[in-house]
Amino acid sequence: MRKVGGWIWLLLAMSLMSSVIGGAEVPAMFVFGDSLVDPGNNNNLTTLAKANYKPNGVDFPEGVTGRFCNGGTVADHLGFRMGLPLIPPYNNPNTVGSKILQGVNYASAASGILNETGTLFGQLFPLDEQIQNFGKTLEELNSLLGGDVGDYLKNSLYFVCVGNNDYLNNYLLPLSNKPKKYTPETFADLLLHHFNRQLKDLYNLGGRKFLITGLGPLGCIPEQIGNSGNTSSCVESTNHLASVFNSKLKAMLDQLNIDLDGSYFLYWDTYSSTLDVITNYSSYGFKYQHKACCGAGRAKGQIICLPVLPLKCHDRRDFVFWDPYHPTDAFNVIASRLAYQGNLQHSFPRNVQELIES
Repeated sequence: MRKVGGWIWLLLAMSLMSSVIGGAEVPAMFVFGDSLVDPGNNNNLTTLAKANYKPNGVDFPEGVTGRFCNGGTVADHLGFRMGLPLIPPYNNPNTVGSKILQGVNYASAASGILNETGTLFGQLFPLDEQIQNFGKTLEELNSLLGGDVGDYLKNSLYFVCVGNNDYLNNYLLPLSNKPKKYTPETFADLLLHHFNRQLKDLYNLGGRKFLITGLGPLGCIPEQIGNSGNTSSCVESTNHLASVFNSKLKAMLDQLNIDLDGSYFLYWDTYSSTLDVITNYSSYGFKYQHKACCGAGRAKGQIICLPVLPLKCHDRRDFVFWDPYHPTDAFNVIASRLAYQGNLQHSFPRNVQELIES
């Protein structure tokens, strides 16, 4: 059996060493979003949307942290590539003082662009509240850095991964009235109306360099496939919703780049890159494209990853998906590489490496 997870220790050590000697490529990374990048902000909330239990973290150096993954999230791996240490969760009493200087992660599982999204699970931090929490961090950063935070904020990276739950835990819920009230086009317009304001709020707080993820092929996650009854293909109607949102999102970000002086909004086409991995899974080293590693039911997508379920996938690198909703550490390694040095879009800047050098 191949050894799983050992390489991450080396990456972590290298990132910590580079940060100590001043080798990080950006002053800090601030992360906003949902469970795809949540490092444990929901752990102390009254909510069902938390992952602070085994087997989550089975391959992670720190063990169980609240990450919805066997290892690191895509935010963790992207930070490693830029020479940053693990970015601490905002909702942790230890995230204070010098620990915030290289960034803070505000992401909250089940959250979305809309404040109502995900609230059926309990407490969470919607994107509006995450941005408010960033404002609170700024007050402490001003104190730590003597009030001279302008260049620090302008040169930091703002990674925003949100919108998935506005569909999965809102529009697509069985009892939701949203499909009757909104067409796919008008619902995307509603989301982007709020998202436009939220990104402008971050800009007004000092952010200039943004990495914004589009929605992945939501119809290809095990939860959608398992509940569709057809375990061999993606749910095209769900993928269509993501495609409509992404098309409008990219146009909105192009306009923000024009309207907001000195801004760089980089659109990450996660739909195309993720679909390529799923379609050509064997060429990326995977054995299972639709079936989750941890879960139960068809495609292991009908019951979430729980401690009572036996973890039979001894080599997690065989799987694209860790649980019904989230990718494995192995996928996140690939995704972070594509973000950092891949061709994310045709217009400048084309990847994160070029964005942080601009």
